[in-house]
Amino acid sequence: MAYPEPSNVAPWYLRNINQALALDEASGNVYVRTGFEGNIIISGNVNIPGNVDAHISEIGTSGNLTVPYMPIAGNITIDPGQTVEVTQGTDPWTVDGTVTANQGTDPWTVSGNVNATLQGTSTVAFSAPATDAFGRLRVSEPFTLFDTQQRYYDHGQFDSSTSGTATVTYQADTSTFTLAIGATSGDSIIRETKRVFPYQPGKSLLTLMSFCMNTTKANLRQRVGFFGAQNGIFFEVDGTTLNMVIRSYSSGSIAETRIAQSSWNGDRLNGAGGATNPSGITLNPALDQIFWADVEWLGVGSVRVGFIINGVYYICHTFNHANVSGNTTTYMTTATLPIRYEITNTGPTTGSSTMTQICCTVISEGGYTEYGVTEAAGTGINALRLTSQDTFYPIVSIRLAPGRKDSIVLPTQLDFLSTSVNYYQYKLLLNATLTGATWTGTSSTGSVQYDTGATSFTGGTQIQSGFVSARTQLELSALSFFQYQLGRTIAGVSDVITLVAASTSPNADLLAQLGWQELT
Repeated sequence: MAYPEPSNVAPWYLRNINQALALDEASGNVYVRTGFEGNIIISGNVNIPGNVDAHISEIGTSGNLTVPYMPIAGNITIDPGQTVEVTQGTDPWTVDGTVTANQGTDPWTVSGNVNATLQGTSTVAFSAPATDAFGRLRVSEPFTLFDTQQRYYDHGQFDSSTSGTATVTYQADTSTFTLAIGATSGDSIIRETKRVFPYQPGKSLLTLMSFCMNTTKANLRQRVGFFGAQNGIFFEVDGTTLNMVIRSYSSGSIAETRIAQSSWNGDRLNGAGGATNPSGITLNPALDQIFWADVEWLGVGSVRVGFIINGVYYICHTFNHANVSGNTTTYMTTATLPIRYEITNTGPTTGSSTMTQICCTVISEGGYTEYGVTEAAGTGINALRLTSQDTFYPIVSIRLAPGRKDSIVLPTQLDFLSTSVNYYQYKLLLNATLTGATWTGTSSTGSVQYDTGATSFTGGTQIQSGFVSARTQLELSALSFFQYQLGRTIAGVSDVITLVAASTSPNADLLAQLGWQELT
């Protein structure tokens, strides 16, 4: 071993060694100093690979400090995996400069109270899912236009259209419907609500639909959304490709804007992480899912679509239409639409397939205000004679006019006047079979046809009833979309609502009419 020459060992060398060592008087051991007292000046860059704990109990204004807190000037960079812990009194730390936090996918955690003073221009915004389609914070009272839970039995709120080998089966134990098709090309099921749901300008229209699709495979197309044959918004799995789609009839023919998952401008839910998948979640349509969409129609507004996973609204894609190059008309004809589920073989598939239809709702965010003129039809000033007592006679029936099957029509008023002293029972019947009906009358808008010529009826489902005497006017429940709104089948066959009445006496004469509002 080579030792240094004594002439080369200057006094400073020994002094530095002496200062680096200390004696533990209790044990008699010599150890290397790790703590420092006095003034410490650090110049240049310092790399600290581990954690830094700075415990500051008191800061005065003596010496170079002119304020009773620690000022930090310049830029501060904190690299991934490092922990900076600062313990201090009530006075804040002041950072003048830029603080950059470099990290991976895990978030930074700040424990305790944080006071931030922002200097200059700052923009603070709520997270997008916390606001409705018009940017308002979601604190308003939702107004439910429709919901379905199908507990105990099929409530008849959907109509089915099937082709090929296809069945729709109600499952009471799970409150669901199983949509099953075979492997043949063209096998198909469409399930659509009998009613459409009104969009009101300035109110965000929120729709939520739950489902479980079949495992993706070639030539199998599955859809869920707020859409009909001509217009709407839906999530689509076509083969193995996931799409968000807007369907439009604004041009007079069907056109679809289809955005594949790889091009979604929100969270793509593809498990890739990073800017295009901040949640890190991988979407599997063959598991139970809740698809949501909110609509800012106004003809040219935005549509946001995504999924609710573990209580969190994830925006997958936003369709923007205002101030977009080439857009010179409405992006779809209307936002008054039905809920719809589809499963279709676009070609031969490997075995049969099933989709589970679960639950859905349509909500007007911020309430719904009724606008519409009440129209009516009935006997007019010529009384209808009820020849036999205790026998119900049809008075007036209404239905949606041809070509207007997506109109919103709500019966709102019943009016009775007896020309003699008699007592009557009335009923409102849904889809009774009429004898002798002639649909010659039409409302002022052309959306409603009515009949006052039917002589008898059979069947029908009672949706309202009561007793009246000499002069009675009844207001039906305001905005009762669930009970009274006229619906239609996928094929376009309208519901019929008929007002019938019976008297406690024979040859009783009665004036009566049924009033309705159109909210289209």
